[in-house]
Amino acid sequence: MKFHFFASLHGDKELYKKIFAILKKLGYDPITDHVLTRNIEQVEQETSEESELYIKKMLKWVNQADFIVAETTNPSVSIGYEVMAAQQKGKPVIVLYEASKGKVPHTLKGIPMEKIQLFSYNSNNKEELEGILKIATEEAKEQMDVRFNFFISPKIGAYLDWIAKHKKLPRAAFLRRLIEEHMKKNKDYKG
Repeated sequence: MKFHFFASLHGDKELYKKIFAILKKLGYDPITDHVLTRNIEQVEQETSEESELYIKKMLKWVNQADFIVAETTNPSVSIGYEVMAAQQKGKPVIVLYEASKGKVPHTLKGIPMEKIQLFSYNSNNKEELEGILKIATEEAKEQMDVRFNFFISPKIGAYLDWIAKHKKLPRAAFLRRLIEEHMKKNKDYKG
């Protein structure tokens, strides 16, 4: 399984390397190590075209990943953007923040928590961090979607577009919720 990791470029690269190492030890492969190799000076020197290209690459990385890991101790607008991109793609997201230095990011408080796990941790306790990541990645496996495609009428498509725009709810999330509600009501189903 593959993961996409992102965090603030203002953060602790050594900590990020520790998280990477634990995830690799648990048997997961990174899509990219850009957070470990990129720095804020490089970002500030990017042209508009280079920034646009980076965003396209980031969205591709999110698509390729089975799950996402976000270290959010240092607030960053781009982290919120990447979490939303992952949510729109139905990807499980593991959000980490150091208990002594940060708290649940404000931007995440307003996001419906479908497939988002929040964990505080102590960066000085490697065993604790490893335990958290083991639990979180197992839960992420459980949250991974099975792709299911089907055809709909233009009228249903227009309604789903309306839901997405006016209710701020991705079409797939809306359909999943309808099915889950129906499953709860169906007493014969034993899944």
